[in-house]
Order: sequence, then structure tokens, then C-alpha cells
Amino acid sequence: MGIKEIDPFWERAKKLIRAHKITQNEFSAYIGVNYATFKCWLYFNRIPDAYTCCDIAEALGVSVEYLVRGKDGKAMEDREKDALVRKTAAAQIKKMSGIIRKNAGLIG
Repeated sequence: MGIKEIDPFWERAKKLIRAHKITQNEFSAYIGVNYATFKCWLYFNRIPDAYTCCDIAEALGVSVEYLVRGKDGKAMEDREKDALVRKTAAAQIKKMSGIIRKNAGLIG
């Protein structure tokens, strides 16, 4: 993996750490990593092991996929499900309004 692929991981992570209004030192302690180790990862653009990546992502409230690729597959999946629910709900409302209009004609 080249530096161009790793850089965005730490750029996204640092942006999220700042958004949480904590220091990198506080963040490293929160995820249980020695601050010197954490700083080396940043300085040398190294991605930690998979378990630590999961800890970092969880602490920042994002997916590992987001940190690595800038995309969040789960969020995309959730948006697709929401769109399907809205589409289904709209179809049901349209169907029910037709039934109501039909029944209203029988009453009046």
C-alpha cells in the first residue's frame, strides 16, 4: 500500500479527532495506544493492525471503510433501505387514497 493510499486514512482520522475536540494524546489514550506509537503512525503514514483500526473507527463513530476509502458502505446501504421504504410507503399511500376516494363516492 502506497503513501497516497494511507494519507487519507490519517487525514480523515485527524479531522474527526479535531471534530471531537480532543487532542491526539487524549485520543491515543482512549484507544489504549501509547502516544509515541500513535505519533509514529501519523509521522510515517502507517496504518495499524486491523483490530486497532476497528478501535479507531469505533471511537470516532465511523466505519473502517470510511477511514480507508472515504466511503461508508453501511451508510450507503442504510440510505438505499430508507429510499426503498419511502418508495414503498408512497405507493401504499397512493393506493389507500384511491380506495378512500372510491369509498367516498359510494357514501356521497
